[in-house]
Amino acid sequence: MSPENARSFSVSRGSILDGDYTLDIHPEAFADTSSPEPLQRVKSERKYNVRIKQHDLYLLDALAEHEGVSRSVLINKLLHDVLLDELMSIPEKDARALLAKTADERAAYDVLSRPWVFDAIGSECKHLLQNILEFNVPYEMMPDPRAPEDAYNSNTFIGIKEKLAGGKK
Repeated sequence: MSPENARSFSVSRGSILDGDYTLDIHPEAFADTSSPEPLQRVKSERKYNVRIKQHDLYLLDALAEHEGVSRSVLINKLLHDVLLDELMSIPEKDARALLAKTADERAAYDVLSRPWVFDAIGSECKHLLQNILEFNVPYEMMPDPRAPEDAYNSNTFIGIKEKLAGGKK
């Protein structure tokens, strides 16, 4: 193994994983896994100025140091967790799925990102998303051809759908 294909590092975070490690990279193992789309990060992040109280910054810095990450990474994780909690607090699956799907459609994901819809409806497959959006149930069902549009959806879903239709950009 050539030295340019080996990386050594240490872990010291007070856990059972503490120790010295060497990572051997075998480039030949990746030769047949190339895809037509290169693995690149899409620059979709936007910068915002946020006022944070000084005593909160001290806690953020302490938590970031404890986690071994930067302040920015910690703030992004916390924001994601808060947004996920808010999304999951919506009891109607169809409304939760609609909000997640709408956010995902507006986002510029790269191939390594995980869309909100996977968090919103769990580990179900894409066909389950379609069933939830159409019938408000996670299983397949045969629609009644005489049923009006949105007959199977919750009132929350219908309200969100109407607001989103009025606010198209």
